[in-house]
Amino acid sequence: MSILDKISTSSDVKKLNINQLPELSSDIRELIVRSVLQNGGHLSSNLGVVELVVGLHYVFDFPKDKLIFDVGHQCYTHKILTGRKQGFNRLRQSDGVSGFPKFQESEFDIANTGHASTSLSVACGLARALTDSQIISILGDGAMTGGLICEALNDISFGSNKQIIIINDNKMSISENETYTSYFLSRLDNLTKYNSLNRIGVKYYGSIDGHNFEEIVKALEFAKNSDQTVIIHAITQKGRGYKPAEDDPVGYHGYSTSQSSNSFSNVFGQKLCKMADENKDIWAITAAMKDGVGLNDFAQKHKDRFVDVGIAEAHAMTMASGLALGGKRPYFAVYSTFLQRSFDSLLHDICLNNLPVTVCIDRAGIVSNDGETHQGIYDVSFLRCMPNICIMQPKDYVELENMLDFSLLCDCPVAIRYPKGESKYDFLVHEPIQIGKFEKICFDQNNKVTILAGGALMNEIAMTACKLLAEKNINVNVINARFVKPLDSEMLDEIKDTKIVVLEDNASCGGLWSAVLEYYNKNNQNVALFAKNLGDNTYIQATTAEILKEHGLDAQSIATFVEKL
Repeated sequence: MSILDKISTSSDVKKLNINQLPELSSDIRELIVRSVLQNGGHLSSNLGVVELVVGLHYVFDFPKDKLIFDVGHQCYTHKILTGRKQGFNRLRQSDGVSGFPKFQESEFDIANTGHASTSLSVACGLARALTDSQIISILGDGAMTGGLICEALNDISFGSNKQIIIINDNKMSISENETYTSYFLSRLDNLTKYNSLNRIGVKYYGSIDGHNFEEIVKALEFAKNSDQTVIIHAITQKGRGYKPAEDDPVGYHGYSTSQSSNSFSNVFGQKLCKMADENKDIWAITAAMKDGVGLNDFAQKHKDRFVDVGIAEAHAMTMASGLALGGKRPYFAVYSTFLQRSFDSLLHDICLNNLPVTVCIDRAGIVSNDGETHQGIYDVSFLRCMPNICIMQPKDYVELENMLDFSLLCDCPVAIRYPKGESKYDFLVHEPIQIGKFEKICFDQNNKVTILAGGALMNEIAMTACKLLAEKNINVNVINARFVKPLDSEMLDEIKDTKIVVLEDNASCGGLWSAVLEYYNKNNQNVALFAKNLGDNTYIQATTAEILKEHGLDAQSIATFVEKL
């Protein structure tokens, strides 16, 4: 029986001798590697914090004490040690353990977290609310590049109760950190040198070897017994214990069991690179996601026009406004789930100023397995309320490239949203892009039902459903609603006498269906309008196919729905 087999919950770790902790860590690494290679997930980031998390459970009393992860995807060891070892074999599956902290799953998880730089702000509140508990944050993967961390540190220095901050320094975000972490830590070193941290009630302990249990336990015991906030600086190796991840920590940051040779991200990056070859005013911006959004080639070929701001989406957006004010054409590539962090900057600094900034929204719509914090199902709703913006969603790679070309002709803010992964349907129709114009994919004026599909996935489903219906001699119109704003008023007037089914993988409030409904209501037109979307709920981790079926958005469910109209 392995040592891990003897661990049922956190308290069992305390019963071990410190000399047994390395063997426990080895067992945990083996389980993490096996589960991630089978199910996908965040590998190298979790392998780097195994000893730190084991040490935390050895020293502290969870769940009375509170452990906050920043970023949340480093929580695998914590889950294994808190009674979820069996479910870990179904990591990120609909009937398994979430890949992020989730308080509905266990009392050991403090909050549902999937974004960076939030931990210290949460900790400041918990430290005030729970004065008899130790409040511990473990930061890593570039979280210190986010402005929210600086705001929280300011609060800590001016009156927040004692907390413990562990900086997991592996010199990486998802990609390499450039100078972000070293800059932050050099500031801490200077503050320590001149005794400034002590003057504001903060102690600094470091640096320590984040894989050496003697150093880890000594530092944690010091922090536990301190009456002041303590910052522990731990040096770790991302991907430790699994050689492929050690050699390629970026490639194994987020491991997927289905590797695609092409994707919307890659097509976007390749196209923007070609556009920049011809137009010297084009700039590319990312917020620590160069690899994820497909900008590797751009960063190498046009490094003088590439900016990685770190995990600082709001700054990226406002900085893009400055580039536009200076006569440049900035393209900010960002995941939908992280776009919401820059809402104010997009509204205040870009849209109200009507600046030609193009926001390229990756992972729009349903995102498999990562759970509610990473779903891209809200961007249409909050973008539609912004003035001057043009919102487009391509049905395939060709249309994405056409929309990028079209964006250069627009003297206004532009948002282009596309899903994670690859295009799987061979569309034969590609009408030229015109502002606010939908596209007829298959259309016959005599058909009594029109499917209005928003985005790549919904167009694929609409066409598949159309074929299923054709087998029963039921013909329907399929229209690619490639503009969410402005809408195609001529097309909406043309189809107003048909039964209109709006397909979108967006929340119901404020999405494409809402936009169409508002148009007909404004024009006092009574139409038979049906919504097929993701409703107003949050979503557990599941595959895209499972989520679609659950909400009646798969092709068979749509065909059955239309047949009954």
